[in-house]
Amino acid sequence: MLQQETAQRNTEGTAETTGQVRLENLSKRFDGTIAVNNLKLEIGKGTFTCLLGPSGCGKTTTLRMISGFVEPTAGDILISGESQEGVPPHRRNTSIVFQEYALFPHMTVRQNVGYGLKVHRTPKDELRQRVDRILEFMGLTAMSERLPTSLSGGQQQRVALARALVMEPEVLLMDEPLSNLDAKLRVRVRTELKAIQRRLGITTIYVTHDQEEALAMSDRIAVMDEGILQQYGSPWELYFNPQNRFVADFIGANSFVRARIENVTDTTLLLSVGNQSIELQREAVAATVRTAGEEASLSLRPESIGIQRAEGGNGTADSARSLRGKVNMHQFLGAYIRYWVEVEGQELIVDDHNPRQRGILSGDVDLRLGQSEAQLFPAEE
Repeated sequence: MLQQETAQRNTEGTAETTGQVRLENLSKRFDGTIAVNNLKLEIGKGTFTCLLGPSGCGKTTTLRMISGFVEPTAGDILISGESQEGVPPHRRNTSIVFQEYALFPHMTVRQNVGYGLKVHRTPKDELRQRVDRILEFMGLTAMSERLPTSLSGGQQQRVALARALVMEPEVLLMDEPLSNLDAKLRVRVRTELKAIQRRLGITTIYVTHDQEEALAMSDRIAVMDEGILQQYGSPWELYFNPQNRFVADFIGANSFVRARIENVTDTTLLLSVGNQSIELQREAVAATVRTAGEEASLSLRPESIGIQRAEGGNGTADSARSLRGKVNMHQFLGAYIRYWVEVEGQELIVDDHNPRQRGILSGDVDLRLGQSEAQLFPAEE
């Protein structure tokens, strides 16, 4: 009942090894345009997986192929080991919540929630019991006789979710369901949504272009661009160990600095940035290039860069782990100050999370680079 409501499943942080949804070489073309290109993905049972990427990356097309509303050009979709080829949407054990909640305005909350069961000719007693149970579970009992137009955006979202969950699907599909809510409500509703998913233990595939939303809610994230899967892993893996520059740039704020590898030892990497040099611990830097003489792109998170007033008057950074720069602009954001600092004609974003100690900085500054968050990618990326 209610997708094993009493199951004590905890999926946070890791995915089960059993793949409940498998996408095998899935592709879709529209009039010669490739929307999804040879996508291979295995989604663990009971996990919350986000399909994340910019507009036009193929994430919604992928979701609609899983639901059956879009026919693949090639490849297959397996749910619990069963191919979905030729299976229409109403025969698949999935439920979908759209960006527009698509609630029937002339129906009450109760009628909206029970509509799918009615279409499937569920016996009246069972229909009433299941609707009552999901209304109580979702905190909607008190508003069961109200029309959607009298509900807030967050309440409408819960009705749409209740309508999907009452069908007791194997897989819940969600297409940017929070995009119509204001920022503060989105944070509250996404927290509720994740708690409901964990309590039910239902396999959920969630489409979003909002990286913060994906990081906050997901067990696993599939980052897509131009129909191609760029990386699939936990939020931690994608943030701290991106496999390429696109993922590093798309997940969180980042700065990319042109650099040249001058020397490589067993323990260090010596890089030149314009006329300055920086030494990093080799094992602490995730790198796809480590050959002396190569041009590289040094990737740095704003929170991994320390900032302080420049020391000395020689115009160069004093420390082997520091670069000298000049503040171009700053924004006070309450808990931290964000700086845009020019270094050798390139701009770095730096977050100072202890502004009370230093106040607002201007002019020349020294930037001390954190070790573990640094990444090196080929310059041609």
